[in-house]
Amino acid sequence: MASNRAAEFVAGWLFWTILCVLLAGPCIYGVWRITEDDSYVLLRVGVGIVAAAIVAGMIAWAVNSVVQWRYRKRRLEERKKAKKRKRG
Repeated sequence: MASNRAAEFVAGWLFWTILCVLLAGPCIYGVWRITEDDSYVLLRVGVGIVAAAIVAGMIAWAVNSVVQWRYRKRRLEERKKAKKRKRG
């Protein structure tokens, strides 16, 4: 199995969980503000947690995309340098 140097930093489940916990409060507050006063409390909290999970997933996906793009770009540059050294 080939080693993957992109694993130095990957926004995985731990990153997503931390983001989800950090965003839970603001998302629950936001849902609390936009719902009616006679809505069930558990419904408000549940929708807030689901919203936090979705937003955390989008942020983790974006961070992973940037990390993978930078890793690929760096790897291609290293290959070009290695080819130049081989030729010269």
